[in-house]
Amino acid sequence: MLLCFTGFCSSMKAQAPPELTLHDAVERALHSPQATVLDSEVQQAQGMVRQAGLGPNPKLYLQSEDLRPWADSFDFANQTEDYAYLGQTLEVAGKRSKRVDLAKAKLQMTEASRTLRTRQIIGRVTLSYWIAVSQQRIVELLRQDMRTVDEMVRYHHQRVDAGAAKGVDLLRMQIEQDRLAIALKTSEQTLVQSRLDLFKQIGVPASDVKLVDPIEASRPIQPVDIATVLSQRPDVMAARATVQATEADLRLQHANAIPDLDLFGGYKRNTTDNTAYGGLQIPLPLRNRNQGEVERARASVTAAQAQLSVLEQQVRTEVQQAYSSYETQKEIVEKTLPEMRQRAQQNLDIVGQAYRIGGVDLLRFIDAERTEFDVEINALHAMTQLQQSIVQLQLAYGEQP
Repeated sequence: MLLCFTGFCSSMKAQAPPELTLHDAVERALHSPQATVLDSEVQQAQGMVRQAGLGPNPKLYLQSEDLRPWADSFDFANQTEDYAYLGQTLEVAGKRSKRVDLAKAKLQMTEASRTLRTRQIIGRVTLSYWIAVSQQRIVELLRQDMRTVDEMVRYHHQRVDAGAAKGVDLLRMQIEQDRLAIALKTSEQTLVQSRLDLFKQIGVPASDVKLVDPIEASRPIQPVDIATVLSQRPDVMAARATVQATEADLRLQHANAIPDLDLFGGYKRNTTDNTAYGGLQIPLPLRNRNQGEVERARASVTAAQAQLSVLEQQVRTEVQQAYSSYETQKEIVEKTLPEMRQRAQQNLDIVGQAYRIGGVDLLRFIDAERTEFDVEINALHAMTQLQQSIVQLQLAYGEQP
């Protein structure tokens, strides 16, 4: 994709601005810093999975007893007890595998969250793109209308100067010219803001580009059964991974209630005798049996299961609403708009011909032009809403827009 940045030389300014398609905008968004943040979060979760699978390190103990360095007859080699041994904590109750299960469930949560947020980014970029395209078309229509009005003002000015027309018609056209000029300036500013919002959603600096994807282009969206939706919606997948994570956490907390064993073994020198040393340390769970953490984990499971149930119901409602909105906008664009635009154009042609031969006055002609322009604006808004409803339906289905 070609983008025009401020570093271009002045000779480039005379050329037509580079084109930006919706595909290009989405690709730039998927390689922006905001997408990098999502990838980093997944990498962090992958690191936690690796860490969870690591066992405890052994410990080296070096110990001497019966030290009397202040005594004149003290002999360190023959009058002390010296120890050199290793200690190893033995995890019981499958703690390590349960930690790995918990870390993997959290990784699934993170991956599902990345998918969800990535599609939300694509959705916002797509919506902003179509809004900017619509506003670009409105500005083009206004500029075209403005050129027509300018020609009519010059025409009436010449007729008034020649004494062939009344000054009131010229005055009325000048008022219409001023009205269009204000509307054009306002629309141009709205276009600037919509472009800025588009580049904000993409995550790159704004630049001078031409949005080239036609807003009329749309593909039909087929209904998807709710079971498929629930299986592919990333937020539902994240909620299910949350349930799995809380269940894994509960199993881990139950395992943590069982104390680990510390095994010791090594060398002992007792004055002049060299001997082996061994020991076993067993914590006694008399007071702390991890009761609080078990209770917390159990409550988390209940909450996660309830949130999943609520989310699944919300998804069903969202799909119904999104599909209903899509069907309504699709019917408007495909059935209502073509006839409405045709009638407005026919009305303008008829009134325009009548005005040129003096059959109607100027106000009727201006009214016909305004009507045709308003119909085109309404058509653009309707097509924009159709594109937005398509994006919302795809997101509701759990598909990438």
